[in-house]
Amino acid sequence: MGNQYLVMSDLHLCDVEEHADGWKAYKQARYVVDEEFASLLDHTAGRFEAGAREPGSGLTLVLNGDIVDFDLVVAVPEEELFEVSPHERKRGMVPTAEKSAWKLERVLADHQGFVEALARFAARGHSIVYVMGNHDRELHFPEVQRVLVRALRAVAAERGLRLPSEPIRFEPWFYHVAGEIYAEHGQQYDHYASFRYVLSPVVQTRRHGPVIALPMGDLANRYLITMMGFFNPHASDFILNVFCYAAHWFRHYAFSKRGIVWNWFWGSVLVMTELLAMKKRIHTRPLRYDACLAHAARRAGLPLSTIRALGALQPPPITTRFYRIAREFWIDRLLIAVLMLVGSAVLALSPVPLWVKLMVPLSSFPLLYFVYEWLAQGDTIFTIEHEVPRYARRVADLVGVKVVTFGHTHRPRIIPLDPGTSFVDTGTWAPILAGSEPVPGYRNYLLVHFDRGEPSVKLDAWKTPRAVVAASVVRAA
Repeated sequence: MGNQYLVMSDLHLCDVEEHADGWKAYKQARYVVDEEFASLLDHTAGRFEAGAREPGSGLTLVLNGDIVDFDLVVAVPEEELFEVSPHERKRGMVPTAEKSAWKLERVLADHQGFVEALARFAARGHSIVYVMGNHDRELHFPEVQRVLVRALRAVAAERGLRLPSEPIRFEPWFYHVAGEIYAEHGQQYDHYASFRYVLSPVVQTRRHGPVIALPMGDLANRYLITMMGFFNPHASDFILNVFCYAAHWFRHYAFSKRGIVWNWFWGSVLVMTELLAMKKRIHTRPLRYDACLAHAARRAGLPLSTIRALGALQPPPITTRFYRIAREFWIDRLLIAVLMLVGSAVLALSPVPLWVKLMVPLSSFPLLYFVYEWLAQGDTIFTIEHEVPRYARRVADLVGVKVVTFGHTHRPRIIPLDPGTSFVDTGTWAPILAGSEPVPGYRNYLLVHFDRGEPSVKLDAWKTPRAVVAASVVRAA
């Protein structure tokens, strides 16, 4: 047996919170997956070490993005380590190197089992690669990377383990092994979550200095979803029609002290304001970006022309389409509702027949609204999911590998691209929904082993509870 790869994505580890009313249930301790993650690593390493191997072959763990979810961490330090504004105390800290390092320390404190599992895996002589996604892009900062490395070394020292000099390799874009595997998180093919310059996502700000220029999807998680805690940010339950939103409000908010309407409106304003303020800086090409591309080519063992071609596949972020942003936050519907109310008031005060005053608001306005909705249809996260295999095929053609794997969509699937070439979407470990209640995630993993250059590909779920299996059947249906 030759090289073997264990690939996982979308664990979405964050700090633990407990609320009696079910607020932010996805952050409860019962959804911590450290034990299952550790047992999978130990099991895979044990089987690899016990099997017959080709000389020079190895086992590599690929953490393919969104392993840590910085967007969901709204905790702040109790001591005054740095300035924290009232806005940050409510919606989470700005993604600077210093604050992001503290957030990672906070997350790892609640996930010591995860750290110990990685340390044991590395101490056994196996490789670990961390490919950054959109929710853990703050690992771009070397200071944040060092937090994870220090945590591994601290556990190793405590347990008497010996780690290699580089226990974990960080990749900002993708991981590539010639002729075998290409692993990328996949957010670059989703214009709601992509970075204009993925190798250089930092912009300079007047108040905070260098910060990560977060995409719309991540800003929405920070400013809206964390303030609307009865939604699960790891599922798509927050994408509803107006009637379902009304039912959600009645069920969770009508008889509680928590609110949603103001949090939705003000959070939407904050996201759009920040995107507009950052738009020019986001789309200004970094001065040394050609050098970044050349370094990526050398690191991956690919021609620079191939790196440029991979970059050309990526659609531009949605920051260039302000109307679509407003529509995603329902601001367009709000404006239409206001215009309809104003129009109804004008009609009520006008010297026109009573039937006109009644029929126009009751029939013409709703008809115009439905016509508008039909005309305004566009891409959603669901349509983007269907495009992912097409991008994977283009990637496979460019780099010449047998396995292309992405995460990001939380949709586990294997799709043959060509004879001997497969695309694998690695699903998620984050909580999902069974009906209206969150349950543990699929706990998906991809295991690829090569024998004489040919891959054996297995996409499976590790110790998945029955409720999760039932939920996956419902979703597939």
